[in-house]
Amino acid sequence: MLNPILSFSAIRRMRTFRTMLIVIAYEAALLVLAMAITGGFLKDELYLNMMERGPLCYAVMLGAQFVMLFLIAPAMTSGAVAGERERQTLDLLLVTNTGSFRIITGKILESFALLALLIICAVPVECLCLMTGGVTILQILTGTLFLLAVALACSAVGVFCSSMCRSTVASGVMSYIVLLGIGVVTALPFVFGYPRRITDVVYDAELYAELTPAGARAMIPALLYLNPGFGLLSLIQGQLHVLTGYMTGHGWGRIYCTWLMMDRADCGMIAVICAGGLVLVSAALAGGAALLIRRRTQTVKS
Repeated sequence: MLNPILSFSAIRRMRTFRTMLIVIAYEAALLVLAMAITGGFLKDELYLNMMERGPLCYAVMLGAQFVMLFLIAPAMTSGAVAGERERQTLDLLLVTNTGSFRIITGKILESFALLALLIICAVPVECLCLMTGGVTILQILTGTLFLLAVALACSAVGVFCSSMCRSTVASGVMSYIVLLGIGVVTALPFVFGYPRRITDVVYDAELYAELTPAGARAMIPALLYLNPGFGLLSLIQGQLHVLTGYMTGHGWGRIYCTWLMMDRADCGMIAVICAGGLVLVSAALAGGAALLIRRRTQTVKS
């Protein structure tokens, strides 16, 4: 049976003019970005170097959507539970037959549904990259699936923070801080504290040549697999291989060694692992938020 919270919220949200404006603004921003990069193909004269704009446009659009998800999701989820507390309707929800976990999952899926709508509606705009070559429709769909995993994780973080706060404003601020903290903490192994053996293997030509993708993935710190930015870079590198030249020319010691190990580990598989990790984190946050609102309600009653 469809989650009643999701069903009610979806009907209410999709009937508002604000939702349509959000979708139009999101797609218009991406369209302007795509036309700015690939606009040369609308001119009378074309040059061979313009063929590089397709992969560049695709990578930039993925990055732009990635950033916009982190900016939009906290604002959308800040009132998921905190808003119910402010309206004094949370206790009414908890005494119904709808359990606390279903309430939380409904709130998460409500926000995720709108983010998913934005991401899916952006696929036709991303298909503009196909006219320049260098990008396939399968790569665009794969990137869309990765963005959906990121959107789910952002929604779960926002609802979890909302369940901890009593006001919508505090929930929104806390969501941004938590998302920033997650990004910074999980990225620390990319610069500090990675195993010394990575350097030993990278600078030993024979060991690096014999290293299997599975062995390389085992050497990468596990915390990095929970970093969405690491997953995005892995996805772009695995699909387009456009970052190798830049990293080779701008190698920064430990970061460069970690990058070489990541490239050896099959970047596409790393992106899949990151997406799976984000889904698992979302499920854990949903369970934690469900326990949190039930426990807080019981404490207030007692």
